[in-house]
Amino acid sequence: MNKLTILGFAAALVLTACGPQTESVELPTEASPYATWVDPFIGTGGHGHTYPGATTPFGMVQLSPDTRLEGWDGCGGYHISDDQVYGFSHTHLQGTGVSDYGDILLMPTVGPLDTADRWNERYRDRFVPGSQQAHAGFYSCELERSGLKVELTATTRVGVHRYTRSANAAVESDTLNLYFDLGHRDELIHYSIYMKDDSTLVGHRLSDNWAEQQHVYFAARFSAPFDFLEQRSELRTVSREADGDLQQELEFVPVFPLAFPGFSGLDTLVVRVAISQVDINGALANLNAEAVHSRFDDYLSEAELAWNEALKPVRVQAEDEAERTIFYTALYHSLTVPHTASDVDGRYRGTDLLAHYGRPDGSLRYTVYSLWDTFRATHPLLTLLEPNRTRDFVRNFIDMHREGGQLPVWELSANYTGCMIGYHSVPVIADAWAKGIDGFDTEAALEAMLATAEADELGKRAYAQLGFIPLENESESVSKTLEYGFDDACIASFARAIGRDSIAEVFERRSLAYRNVYRRSTGFVQPRIGGSWRAGFDPTEVSFEYTEANGWQYNFFVPHDIGGHMDLMGGAAAYAAKLDEMFGASSAMAGRRQSDITGLIGQYAHGNEPSHHMAYLHNYAGRPDRSQALVEQICDELYTAAPDGLSGNEDCGQMSSWYVWSALGLYPVTPGDTIYAFGTPRFQKAQLALPGGAEVIFNAPRPSPGAFYIQSVQHDGQPWLDNWISHRALLEGGTWTFEMGDQPGKFGVDASAWPVSRAATVDFCPAPVIEAPRSYRGDSLQLTIACLDPAAKLFYRVGEAPFQPYTIPFSIHSTQVVEAYGDNGTRSGTVRSRIARIDPRLSIEIPFPYANQYSAGGDHALIDGFRGANTDYRTGDWQGYHGHDAEVMVDLGGNYEVLSVQIGVLQDVKSWIWAPESIELWTGLQPGDLTLRETQTSNLDDLSEEPSVERLTFALPGTEARYVRLVARQHDGGVIPDWHIGAGDTCWVFLDEIEIHTEKIYTEN
Repeated sequence: MNKLTILGFAAALVLTACGPQTESVELPTEASPYATWVDPFIGTGGHGHTYPGATTPFGMVQLSPDTRLEGWDGCGGYHISDDQVYGFSHTHLQGTGVSDYGDILLMPTVGPLDTADRWNERYRDRFVPGSQQAHAGFYSCELERSGLKVELTATTRVGVHRYTRSANAAVESDTLNLYFDLGHRDELIHYSIYMKDDSTLVGHRLSDNWAEQQHVYFAARFSAPFDFLEQRSELRTVSREADGDLQQELEFVPVFPLAFPGFSGLDTLVVRVAISQVDINGALANLNAEAVHSRFDDYLSEAELAWNEALKPVRVQAEDEAERTIFYTALYHSLTVPHTASDVDGRYRGTDLLAHYGRPDGSLRYTVYSLWDTFRATHPLLTLLEPNRTRDFVRNFIDMHREGGQLPVWELSANYTGCMIGYHSVPVIADAWAKGIDGFDTEAALEAMLATAEADELGKRAYAQLGFIPLENESESVSKTLEYGFDDACIASFARAIGRDSIAEVFERRSLAYRNVYRRSTGFVQPRIGGSWRAGFDPTEVSFEYTEANGWQYNFFVPHDIGGHMDLMGGAAAYAAKLDEMFGASSAMAGRRQSDITGLIGQYAHGNEPSHHMAYLHNYAGRPDRSQALVEQICDELYTAAPDGLSGNEDCGQMSSWYVWSALGLYPVTPGDTIYAFGTPRFQKAQLALPGGAEVIFNAPRPSPGAFYIQSVQHDGQPWLDNWISHRALLEGGTWTFEMGDQPGKFGVDASAWPVSRAATVDFCPAPVIEAPRSYRGDSLQLTIACLDPAAKLFYRVGEAPFQPYTIPFSIHSTQVVEAYGDNGTRSGTVRSRIARIDPRLSIEIPFPYANQYSAGGDHALIDGFRGANTDYRTGDWQGYHGHDAEVMVDLGGNYEVLSVQIGVLQDVKSWIWAPESIELWTGLQPGDLTLRETQTSNLDDLSEEPSVERLTFALPGTEARYVRLVARQHDGGVIPDWHIGAGDTCWVFLDEIEIHTEKIYTEN
């Protein structure tokens, strides 16, 4: 009997190949096959984290093969290097650095399964080598064991599968088994699956991963009817306390026979799977509206047409096939995210996780807002090419704040993930408004901006009070200070534009926060601890004072006040020289390993977002030739038509959007502003058909391959002298003609031609700096207080004394708290430093080095009186050791009766930090003649993922000693255990204050 078997259980995984390519050097026409010029395999290798499957522009469905269940390079569910596949799921993330999605996985099989303990390993298959093909809206492959050809396409809300049995399949069987895996990848909270009729299967999946409550409902319809035959069940671990009720489900495997007319080479099965975030009725409505028949080729044609329509507004005359593929794949990636989240009836799930009816204005809800990445280039690109959709994005943000109390930062499937920093919905709103997109509630938008900026979280209280974030208050303190400042500049410009001048002034002042972490003597933005600079600063060190970066890679993140930053550095020439130093430096980095820092040119890291605007900054300092050369180098070296053709995570379109802008010859250096800086046009000719009807043509023929320097520019035959173009001028259309040469030209060199970015003029006093270490030895310490504004009057106090004017350095003679503020007509925040005097009898020797970024103040940190009481290792009170045991020797300066010794340990296994396996206490009268007194082990649970602190006490009454030696042995020999995501790597040891209690002095030096 021929039959189809559908099994509701199973898994996911997949591999790759390269899509078809065609040649063209002519300017494309409207009828050109843009969809086939896209190679979705670009980014599926290296660390791009993209998926190769079928989707539509901004589609709800991303139907793609799954080849990986876990791992950083499995974030998109797929990697080109894999040769096995678990199945084909309907949701995927485009190049993120965290895993999620992979929902509603289907896997067709023929013949016997593998013998394996786990279901997903039993039905997995392998790709026939070279069989994978893809272009925009289409993916196909052949499965080795089952002999099936799998073809995938999509509508906005429906994934469409076609399975065809190969005539030369190795397995003889008349049964097609189709597995539905609702437990694929993420942890299940709840699910269901049941027949709706003889050709329709429905169900849902509620899961917990990056999105802690992700709702996906589905309705699957088959091209032939089936009858229910039997049900097999297996108990899965799907138990969860939810709202006080224990929910436990049996995952079951329904088996359905189907009159399937024999497996000759042309026999096929078409499966249409609609999804919804709202409910099963929503999924059924989506299915009935978008997939009423089983003609796969019709759906494929519609998907290709949708992509042709989305891509054809940007037509480029490419020099060769690879250049065209790179460009249109980049544009394709830019148009895949955010994803549609509204059903066809307008309903969606809000950030309160409740179902909502659509807005009266008909706008759609979208999801997957990776705003820390995409505010930089992707959203400005969509503001230009998709203004109506951008209006919907802004309305989404306002509604998300109304529903859940927050503007989205990294919203995923209606969940606030808490991922990344800043409040970068703000520049998207400000950019849209500045560029003429209206139709949203501006007062509600401003209210949401203010609520987000002023929330008591993530260091914002310290930022508001001091004008910067000290590192002891919050991790990633420098990056947050800089990015909050930029977002505040956008709040200010938006408030000013809608007539709220008093609010604008407050946020204009806040936008200058970068000046509070700028150190003139080094020319870097640096971390501050208390009112002082953190000692041991190294700009190449990757630390938790920056977000996925180091001091170089954030040093030029002042896009809203490039001119003011330039002034601080000493002018245009000094600014350009500092940029050249960054691009020309060694790429070696110190500190922690950060997999996101890739695509290096010197210390510039194109593989991660904070650096993305920096190749264009020479324009602002009169060196456009350097920007042109750097942009050309990045395009040439860091974008290729290969699967590893991206230098870092795609990050929901941002990596590709940078290329789209740069290949056209411009870039939005300051989102929220209305100017684009010129780079170097990459194509002989490019044509933009803008939504308002304007047509823009860029003509930039290069007389030789190395002719990437702009010599002159004309607009509609008239000389154009500015090294930038406004958004308004772009919308007006016309022809821009670039004369190109192989040597630097004079275009853009004169100061009158430079693009300008300057913060509004507002009274501002930088926070002073207390130039002092965290601790000192000796009778006294002389302190200096300085301010970036030399005209500011400074005031200070020691302890509880009244504030007094600061004129000359002063001294302290004990452990003290010193406070200071500046006043230049506007008062700065009051900074505070606690400075410890080390007991002069004590000294410490540390034979194996601690990590510079976790120094806690230096060599004397373990005897300076600062206790690491909190569980955050990043806030400056903990001293960290990596790759070896931690060992310290304290010299008491004389012989004492030691009563007890205490030491603090930290454990945070999520961060690779374990409490020591053991701590040994040795004492003696001579450094070379010590006795082991006691060995203690931590009571902390080494399997718990909750960070925790413990103080170990060694009681030694009557022990005479001068030297106290503590040896903290690494957990499990320093190797991270197999169950951990960092298995095989080296763990950390973190220690804090050593307290030695003595009573009677026998001798004293």
